[in-house]
Amino acid sequence: MRYILLFVGIATFFLNSCQKKVETQIDENSTYIQKINIHTLKKQSYPLWVSFSGKTEAFESVDTISRVKGELKEISFVEGEFVDKGDVLFRLDKSEYVAKYNQQKAILEKDKASLALAKATFDRYKPLVDEQLVSKEKIEQLDANIQELRAIVKADKALLDEVKLNLDYCDIKATIDGYVGKSSYLKGNLINIGDKLTNIVNSKKLYVHFYPSIEDVVLIKKFAKEPFCKVKVVLDKDDFKSVVLSGRVDFIDNRANSSTNTVSMRAIVSNDDTLVYAGSFVHIWLHLGEYEALAIEPNQVSQDQEGEFVYIVDENNTLRKRYVQIGFENSSLMFVSNGLKSGDRVVVGLFHSLEEGRKVEPVEVENPIKVEM
Repeated sequence: MRYILLFVGIATFFLNSCQKKVETQIDENSTYIQKINIHTLKKQSYPLWVSFSGKTEAFESVDTISRVKGELKEISFVEGEFVDKGDVLFRLDKSEYVAKYNQQKAILEKDKASLALAKATFDRYKPLVDEQLVSKEKIEQLDANIQELRAIVKADKALLDEVKLNLDYCDIKATIDGYVGKSSYLKGNLINIGDKLTNIVNSKKLYVHFYPSIEDVVLIKKFAKEPFCKVKVVLDKDDFKSVVLSGRVDFIDNRANSSTNTVSMRAIVSNDDTLVYAGSFVHIWLHLGEYEALAIEPNQVSQDQEGEFVYIVDENNTLRKRYVQIGFENSSLMFVSNGLKSGDRVVVGLFHSLEEGRKVEPVEVENPIKVEM
């Protein structure tokens, strides 16, 4: 039995050795050519976009403030609904102001009657001066009385206007179109002058504030084809369809923040469907313009101690390293200013297994650059 086992072991060892020798010979005598995806470069038009994080702010936002004192009798809106400028939002108790209005109106009517009587007296006495039946001093006194009563009537009218204004202020109205917030008070509460009752926000337009670095601002000014470029706003930087608002930059600060090395910029965007709330954090993309250029996708570029490089496949289907200089770059593309030319076949894909000088089989694929905007 032991002899049989020994024979089987020797036979197995011999077979394995022969198999390894054959495999080694196959490896030594055969040439494996790897298939490599490549894209042939050519100049074409690309849109240039740069992105930043930003925060939205309402285009218009006002606090509704009470301008008179009184008991809150009525709340005339539904919290969160859209209101038009001039809509009555709150009504205060008017009884005190109605009484003051009626009182001041009566005073005005009394003083107007006194003025009318003074004018009639003056007109009656004036002809008697020529007949020397009335002295000039008397006429001057009557005229002065008229002027005094005119001033009193004028003051009465001003006071009546003030009382009327306070009466009107008992109906507290929306001062802009927009969405109204929560009421700060309940019916029956005593409202004082200056109390904030609610807030109205017009969010059908939004400001977007963002703060690029000084270097980014230089890049924007260098490549932007318009002084105030177009923008798009998304909630998710990597999903351009998440919510897109369009607008334009409307402000670039004239000085940098020395502590953060940034510059304040702002855009106005349309938000007609009110999909984005004021105070939201967003991503803003600036469209600098369309440029004709040689461009590569950022994942095609590697880096070593000598700089940034790409792999190309030469006319002999051999891998070659090409060091490149980049003139502009964003997350979607890089403009090549030096190192490549039209017709170069640049490798697309992962490079960890590539070696310069190795023969490959190139497979042409479509341009890997995808500019979603």
